[in-house]
Amino acid sequence: MTKALLVTAAAACLLASGPALAQRPAALVEEVSGSIPGVQIMDTLPVGKTITLAPKQTLVLSYLTSCTNETITGGTVTIGGRESAVDGGTVERTALPCDGGALLLAANEAGKAGVTVMRDAPVGLPGAKPRPQITLYKTRPMLVTGAPGRVTFEPLEGGADPVTVNVPGKAIDLAKGKTGLKPGAVYKVSAGAKSYVVKVDPAAKDGGGPALGRLIRF
Repeated sequence: MTKALLVTAAAACLLASGPALAQRPAALVEEVSGSIPGVQIMDTLPVGKTITLAPKQTLVLSYLTSCTNETITGGTVTIGGRESAVDGGTVERTALPCDGGALLLAANEAGKAGVTVMRDAPVGLPGAKPRPQITLYKTRPMLVTGAPGRVTFEPLEGGADPVTVNVPGKAIDLAKGKTGLKPGAVYKVSAGAKSYVVKVDPAAKDGGGPALGRLIRF
């Protein structure tokens, strides 16, 4: 292939991938002061989206791939792949433990009817355990289901009884209730026909805080 053809092919690939990249979920909205049209808590924002904040207005974002938590005050915010570009405002960044790849996949699949977000990993040998697909770093997860319903936590070790949580709206924060998971335990977490195999990190702490690191999104 000639150099000219190589350049043409590369340009075509960039043009084809541009729209897909722009639509890729990148950041999770954790908090927002006041109202921003089209932006709500637990929304995922795509790369390239621009948000204008009032001088003292605050927006808290968590990036799914970089596990970066941002507190932004004022200015114009442009969503990037791993962090925001902020013009005319201030931003404070903190790194948090999270399972970014799984969160990104769940964000891409969320809301697709009839799609199993992640199938249980095949078990090839007798007595083998399913491979966890998400790791939680807090014992009280944030659940986002998109619709009211039940979420079941089925322990895959130790013979404990399943625990069911009723989600009255589209999301529930278990840090505000009595349901907590066991550090180091592995669960099958199901909402309707969708499920994850979830491991709680052995050093997971009890409590709430940012959804990043404790989010299960169907």
